[in-house]
Amino acid sequence: MTGSIVLIHAVRSSRTMWKGQVRRLRERGYQVIAPDLPGHGRRRGEPFTLESALSTIDEAVARCQEPPLLVGLSLGGYLTLHFAASAPGRIAGIVAADCTIVPGPATARLYGLWMTMKDWLPGDSDARVARSFARQHTRKAARRYYGGGRAHGVVRNVVRTISSLDLLADVAAIDVPLTFVNGEHDPFRRHEALFLEAARDGRLVILEDAGHIANLSRPKRFAKILRRCAAATAAAT
Repeated sequence: MTGSIVLIHAVRSSRTMWKGQVRRLRERGYQVIAPDLPGHGRRRGEPFTLESALSTIDEAVARCQEPPLLVGLSLGGYLTLHFAASAPGRIAGIVAADCTIVPGPATARLYGLWMTMKDWLPGDSDARVARSFARQHTRKAARRYYGGGRAHGVVRNVVRTISSLDLLADVAAIDVPLTFVNGEHDPFRRHEALFLEAARDGRLVILEDAGHIANLSRPKRFAKILRRCAAATAAAT
């Protein structure tokens, strides 16, 4: 069992999206580290690059008292998979949430352009986006997702970065227990069978009545999954 957990957040959010899990896990005695990625939270204004994002994860892992359970959701999930593939011996286990879709280059470019335009539309204010998020989840979830501020101008770089990765090759290279967690209604579930097939030691958990940001849809159940995954790393380590 590992007593250390690193949490990597989704795009345009920050470390604050993990507030519910951080509290519950620390109450159970875990060392929990949840950094802000470049361009997000306290680091808004910094350019987002793959190198700086991986460096952020590397620094968080280095702070752990033992090889941690590395957890990422959406953008954080993709980065977690890529980092773990190149860091043998440094990670006890992986939880990759809401990131089981392989984005094609053309689709990724269009999505990045659309989201970038939305970021700067006059009517697409931070308050309006937060209200929309609250309607899909809850007001508490919206406060946590955007608690560190809404990151502007990062989506295009993020999408370009993720679409450049060979995600299935990364999954195949991971030699520790790997758990995919998807919300039942998450549109990013499209290729989950391919990810499972590529994994050496993988399993899939579906959170019922949850969407793309599963940790905010079902915070208690998500924290329970993390505890179970941390306990299951004993055999691997």
